[in-house]
Amino acid sequence: MPEPTTPEPLPAELRALAADAEALAARTAEVAARLQTAPDGHLQRLARPIAKATHDLSDYTAEVSRTAEDLARVRVARDPNLCDVPWGVCPAHGVTLHSSGGRAWCTDPGCAAAWDYDRLHTPCAEPVTAVVTDQDGVTARLCEAHARDASDRLSGCTVSRLDHQDSGG
Repeated sequence: MPEPTTPEPLPAELRALAADAEALAARTAEVAARLQTAPDGHLQRLARPIAKATHDLSDYTAEVSRTAEDLARVRVARDPNLCDVPWGVCPAHGVTLHSSGGRAWCTDPGCAAAWDYDRLHTPCAEPVTAVVTDQDGVTARLCEAHARDASDRLSGCTVSRLDHQDSGG
């Protein structure tokens, strides 16, 4: 019998870790402030490493919070009614995304679409509109933008549009 696997973490678990870290950062900031205002110069010098720890905890909190958001997006993307492609697109313009600093935006001239997360490196969460079959018979359920891109890039592929009621898994 196979060993039971550890269940994957839930976004709520990561949010709880971030809240714990945020509370600890608040406590260390309060200690740093008390050390900084102490009359003894030796104690004041000790405020620096505690202030750095507070800063590090704030960075940790932000990173864990971002990971919780990304995990939620990945879990949502497993929905069989959503596109199979493991990277995002601009719904209007397709494979035109650029990302930096945890944000993404469409590079198509005149498009103002932008996201406050790295949509480019997150599984696509657009609804399935077509089944694309490549020349080897491999199929995928894709959103409109990814289906358009596949049709343009894959030699010998076929795109079968789904009726709205047929888009379920």
